[in-house]
Amino acid sequence: MNMMSTINDWNFPVEMMPTPNAVTGEPEPDAFQVVRTDTNTVLGHHGSRYKLVPHDDVVNSIMDAVKQSDITTDYKEPTISVFENGRKMRGEILFPDLTIEPQVGDIVQARIVFTNSYDQSWSFYQSFDALRLWCINGCTTPNAVARSRYKHTTFLNVDGSAAKIQKGAEHFHTRKDEWQKWMKRKISNDYAEIFFKKTIAKGFSRQQSVDNVNQKQMENLLRIWDNEKKQLGNNQWALYNCLTYWATHTQDARTPHVQRHNREQEIAKAMTSNHWKSLVTNSV
Repeated sequence: MNMMSTINDWNFPVEMMPTPNAVTGEPEPDAFQVVRTDTNTVLGHHGSRYKLVPHDDVVNSIMDAVKQSDITTDYKEPTISVFENGRKMRGEILFPDLTIEPQVGDIVQARIVFTNSYDQSWSFYQSFDALRLWCINGCTTPNAVARSRYKHTTFLNVDGSAAKIQKGAEHFHTRKDEWQKWMKRKISNDYAEIFFKKTIAKGFSRQQSVDNVNQKQMENLLRIWDNEKKQLGNNQWALYNCLTYWATHTQDARTPHVQRHNREQEIAKAMTSNHWKSLVTNSV
């Protein structure tokens, strides 16, 4: 079912067209471009294997998958944002009746986040997330629960998406025990600093033996860590929320949507690293 029958800022018409030669105007071999036909804007350049996945198809496939998964009938209409003349799209769906309260007054709500792009900068991606509602002004931090990513070389699979959503919902309900363990697991300032240095504050160095650190990022992370531990204590839950706060609050960046997307990927990588596991093992 198509949710939106009228054109708005995200379901505008797009077509794949041959890329013309800059001199002759003749089509280039195996070269195509995604064109936004209502403004005649080129949104991306691709080879012959690229499959166009319109934002509209993504939104409708996610909504169909939510209904097919039958996890709940209580969900919000998707909130959708587009960037760079429509090249990139990010959406989310909230589930008000799917909540966890790891501790009194600390409520975490389920949601789905999804992305798409026409320039291959973002893949078609969906994540069953949790939204931590931590203050009365509605500030939130995302906690990733289950993710899937699809290249723009395949067809959308509603059945596959529905299965992922169902799995994400089941996994979400098991997180309360894990998060409560994180609240009890003490993390020292030294170990938190080591974790930052080895993961998201790690700088580039041509010499593998040299530990290069992004000092500006390190200072920002330590400031956030200090604020989170004042509210939550010196524990793994506070460290986790330090990471998610850092990913979410990108409003001062030149391109906040790109910064947020990249930081969320960095966090996902950091939390599957041996450094995160080492923090758990060596926590005090």
